[in-house]
Amino acid sequence: MKHITELKPDYYKSMDVRGEPTTICPCGCIVWNLKVVWDDEGISMYFLDMECAECGTIATAPTPDESEY
Repeated sequence: MKHITELKPDYYKSMDVRGEPTTICPCGCIVWNLKVVWDDEGISMYFLDMECAECGTIATAPTPDESEY
């Protein structure tokens, strides 16, 4: 695995696979770049579009199962 400072996508083989939520990129990477909103208790909100840290593919982030509430 790459060092955190080297996790910059090259976009050469990036795709747009948004639609079905996923945790694994088609390239095999499991590290994602997401935009989040923090509050005093942690992450309070996040955008569903996420970018693979390895290849730059855009995918849909999973959401918590409603049965957990």
